[in-house]
Amino acid sequence: MSVPIQSISDLLFTQAGVQVFVKRDDLLHPVISGNKAYKLKFNLAQAKQLGAQSVLTFGGAYSNHLHATAYAAKMEGLSCIGVVRGEQIVPLNPTLNDCVRWGMTLHPVSRALYQQKNTQAFKDLFDGIYPNSYWVPEGGANALGVQGAQTILQDVADDQFDYVVAACGTGTTLAGLIRAVEGRTQVIGVPVLKGAQWMQQEVEQWLGLSVHSATWQLWLDYHFGGYAKTNEVLNRFIAYADSQWAIPLDRVYTAKAFYGLIDQISKGFFPSGSRILFCHTGGLQGMRTTAINTN
Repeated sequence: MSVPIQSISDLLFTQAGVQVFVKRDDLLHPVISGNKAYKLKFNLAQAKQLGAQSVLTFGGAYSNHLHATAYAAKMEGLSCIGVVRGEQIVPLNPTLNDCVRWGMTLHPVSRALYQQKNTQAFKDLFDGIYPNSYWVPEGGANALGVQGAQTILQDVADDQFDYVVAACGTGTTLAGLIRAVEGRTQVIGVPVLKGAQWMQQEVEQWLGLSVHSATWQLWLDYHFGGYAKTNEVLNRFIAYADSQWAIPLDRVYTAKAFYGLIDQISKGFFPSGSRILFCHTGGLQGMRTTAINTN
């Protein structure tokens, strides 16, 4: 899974004495791009090894995870069920339309029932409907997802960067990145949800006692009002990043994290001489108005 690492320049970076690079995992694959590809890799291998008939997973109506899982399962010869949060959208939006075309069975549930997805009663119910299914949590948030996220930096030299920055939704990718650098590089996660203090404990649980808390941190102030919320400031920043650096960003994840990075550079967070790597975690499919024409 080799992708380009793009160097970007700006007067701000020169004044701050820092160098900024973007690992373009949005270019990893036409469909299964960004961190989703990494978090699904070992989960789908496990499903096949266990002889599961299908993969069952979860997400919202515009979920990058559902979209990637539908296509990846098809490529692996597995059937797929997507438990969708909220009532069915009719007609289907481009994300869910792609999922159906690639063979995913959509099973919409109420938001109240969706909140119970981690309970035994919910599992018993859906095991009865879809027996012999391998369950992948929302966002690929399990131990195999963390293991997969560790490989995001497998082609990056240990001493190549001083900081690694990435957007966070569940903390799974962040935990994988922290494990990958093993304390040699400071890792910064930018949660895209409001009130994401809980992510500190979530990541610590994935890491156990093997990683010192001083080697990573969360920036909690770049959610722009909450998950999937935006404003004109963020929209203008997306346009600037595209025109100035040729970096496409999505409003839900990467734009917020990259905005946070630029803001912290302007505030002098990074010492002069720092080399900073931003991990582009994909998510661009959610910006579309039409379906992806991939068979």
